[in-house]
Amino acid sequence: MSKYKSFSVHAGICGCKKVIASTVAAITAAALPLTILGVGTVGAILFRISNLSAHSMMPSAEPSSAVQEREAQPSSKQPEEETPVSSEETEPKKVSGGRTSSDTSSAASSQPENSTEETDSGKGKVLEKQIKNSGYSYQNVFVKDGNSNYDLNIKKLLGTRAKCKIKKNAGYQVLLVHTHTTESYAEKSRDWYSKKFNHRTTDKSESVVAVADEIEKKLDKAGIKTLHITTYHDYPEYTGAYDRARKTIKKYLKKYPSIEMVIDVHRDAMTTDDGTKIKPTAKINGKKAAQVMIITGCDNEGKLDFDGWRKNSVMAVQLQKKMADKYDGLARPLYFAPFRYNMDLTPNSLLIEFGTDVNTLSEAKYSGQLVGNCLVEVLKQYVVE
Repeated sequence: MSKYKSFSVHAGICGCKKVIASTVAAITAAALPLTILGVGTVGAILFRISNLSAHSMMPSAEPSSAVQEREAQPSSKQPEEETPVSSEETEPKKVSGGRTSSDTSSAASSQPENSTEETDSGKGKVLEKQIKNSGYSYQNVFVKDGNSNYDLNIKKLLGTRAKCKIKKNAGYQVLLVHTHTTESYAEKSRDWYSKKFNHRTTDKSESVVAVADEIEKKLDKAGIKTLHITTYHDYPEYTGAYDRARKTIKKYLKKYPSIEMVIDVHRDAMTTDDGTKIKPTAKINGKKAAQVMIITGCDNEGKLDFDGWRKNSVMAVQLQKKMADKYDGLARPLYFAPFRYNMDLTPNSLLIEFGTDVNTLSEAKYSGQLVGNCLVEVLKQYVVE
């Protein structure tokens, strides 16, 4: 089977309003995107600042770290140091860009983007496919294991009660957040992508925020009150995005102690060695959906101060099974990751990736609706009076 490099792309933005044409030409000629692949490796960063357009405008492509696995490829998200950083609460101007799995510092280029992809001669191939189940499994739950010291006992976890008490029509029960709030999707469904188009936006109606909106609607309709925080944690800087998201999560957990579950909503990105981007889709009820990957963390070497990771895995496995049973093909194998990703803050914390950067927003939003349906059914088991 072929091997894929899977990316989760972050970006930080440095904006400038006016650039002298000669400077733009010089920088354009000199700037070459650098990508360094390998587990936990931080890539070099190239930022592009785009002219404002009538559609949505997005910040530039950034570094990537990669893991190689067979067939169903999870993201390699590099954990960040927890240094104190102030949370960015103000809304930025709308600019364009991309993201990667490592949270590193940025350098800016003044190269403007073409607003029309079809005029761009730099194109890459898009391969649309349904990522098949792989890894170890039990009762339709498949796990791709990134840990060396632990495995998930799927059978045991399916029979375990999660530490979760849901009160319907009461205070906030679920918190939806975005460590990388500006992640977005392809404008159209194509078999190619423009190498100048960077899938990142500060327009929340076009980003992963819109995907989480669909989850929120499903939960609220079922009487499970949901708080959706759309604070930018990766803009204008992406360095320290997980630290800033951590502060936001802790703030709202303190303000609303009724919250039982935290879900960090992302999108993924995958590419092969030859630059082909993978678009994972599944047809659900006759409609195309972006495939979804749940990530649950683990303190693999005992260095993450994450003793409660086993509690998180209960909810992760139970949601994975519900998705697999209810909507065949929707879920990629669950990624059991040797990272924390702020999952230590509640016993029911998950990170969920909706599609990749070459899926469309409509495909990802449809997946948000389907995952929302599954969450409702799983959380009904934990409703208390």
